[in-house]
Amino acid sequence: MVPSAKRRAGGRGRHNVGHGLPTLPLFFLLSLSLILTLTLSRPGWAAELRIGAPEMPRSPDPHYGLNWGDRFYYGQVYEGLADTDGYNKVLPALAESWEQTKSGWVFRLRRDVRFQNGRPLTTRDVIFSLCRARNLPDAPRTFTKTLSVVEELTALDPHLLLIRLLDGDQRFPLAVATIPIVSAPVGVQWRFASSACEGTGGIDSAAFADPALLAGTGPYQMADFTPDRILLTRNPRYREKGQPWQQVALVRLNESGLVRNILDRSVDIVYAPPVAAMEFVDAQGGVNVHLMPSTSLTFLQFNWRSTAPSPLRDVRVRQAMRLAIPRDVLSRRFMPGLVTPTGQVALPGASDRSPNIPDDEYDPAAAQRLLAEAGYPNGIRIRLLTSPSQYRVAKILALFLAKAGINADVDEDTAEQVVARRRSGDYDVYCMGRIYNAADMPDTFHSLLGGPGAGLMPGDRNYGGYSDLTFDQLVASARAARTDVARDQLLQKAANHAYADAAWIPVFHTKSAWIAQSRVRMQPRLDRTLRINEITPVETAGLLTR
Repeated sequence: MVPSAKRRAGGRGRHNVGHGLPTLPLFFLLSLSLILTLTLSRPGWAAELRIGAPEMPRSPDPHYGLNWGDRFYYGQVYEGLADTDGYNKVLPALAESWEQTKSGWVFRLRRDVRFQNGRPLTTRDVIFSLCRARNLPDAPRTFTKTLSVVEELTALDPHLLLIRLLDGDQRFPLAVATIPIVSAPVGVQWRFASSACEGTGGIDSAAFADPALLAGTGPYQMADFTPDRILLTRNPRYREKGQPWQQVALVRLNESGLVRNILDRSVDIVYAPPVAAMEFVDAQGGVNVHLMPSTSLTFLQFNWRSTAPSPLRDVRVRQAMRLAIPRDVLSRRFMPGLVTPTGQVALPGASDRSPNIPDDEYDPAAAQRLLAEAGYPNGIRIRLLTSPSQYRVAKILALFLAKAGINADVDEDTAEQVVARRRSGDYDVYCMGRIYNAADMPDTFHSLLGGPGAGLMPGDRNYGGYSDLTFDQLVASARAARTDVARDQLLQKAANHAYADAAWIPVFHTKSAWIAQSRVRMQPRLDRTLRINEITPVETAGLLTR
């Protein structure tokens, strides 16, 4: 999956040499040129990178949540035991290596890591961080369910950590290994056990707003944090030198601000620019538009928690909804080039993608027949809940659903209210987007549709409360599979089962969209985020163009 990008080459200026200037020795000119080149192109010459986005982190606390803004922020300041590259390949981070033993997964920590506060990394910091992430009060508790599969953490020595999982999981525990690690306060000691974490002392979320805390190990450290602007500076203790930027500003911008600021060069990069403006901005020149396939999935989920009678309990009604949605038309006419129609989680070309699930099966006449068979010849009416980010998509879907006799009242609410209403069950269907982890598909399946069956906790993103024992057993078996081939086959069976039950309706994968000034070089990732260390100033004839 290679990103596509429109690029323009800047014109070459003409330089006149020797008119009215004193003649200098050739050796002196060459020496001066070399000094200037080395000085200007050395790592760190570029002063500030400015990135605009519509979403910012909700908290400076790296254990608070997993929204795009949260992940983008803590991915620069904090690290986990492991990481993934732009194509979901698992890479070492704070752990230099790991191996699976009879007792569990053993991680060997790097010995050259120091926190931004100067303290060396040890297993005490890892245990403290995972205990904290598991028990953080007043947070979305994203990591709580992730850590529910961990039975115990044991420090074999200050740089050797044993992670024992509850479910005999044979996969590399990526979801756990990528949780941000923070510096444990002096004197704090915790023990991670299956029932609870035991220990005393901690760090309040509010403390992370203080730049003096310096609790991360990433290449950048926080210098200032406000809801609309975050300033990061180089971490001088980072083990890998050559961070390309002295400081980085992350700025919250609305749709018009994204366009205005990229055009007037107030920012270097904008994320998720309005679709209608992308072609116009590209035509102005001096920018590169980046579109890349991503693991962002938009889907419809049903309210399985409600005990009130509902036509959606009939599988034929759910199948009718699926047949009423023209995914290919959405892709070609309403969002050309920006989405890829899909009927399942896995991206095209993935080894765990089921060949039996169509990406588009639009048939409104068949949908009407199914409704009639289910006892609703005159159609049904449902409440379709959505947040502002998905409102436009939900309105388009409602138009097509109505053609098949499914009248959807689109109910847009604030992001905060949508969360509360999902929990209370105040909806029939919700339209949602989710960035999933393609490097750990068993965890993704469980997160989105997993119930309490097969000894697992309900999935942390299974807001609708779907529960099917066969699906749970297939996912649990995939988690414990000893080979990639066996795991892929089980995941395909789980996808087929969810499809047959019309457990949900995947609609499309969204491509990540970025606009960057031509003076910077960037590489989007499948997870739709960026790593600042992978963004570099463009050099021209040995000199940086900033």
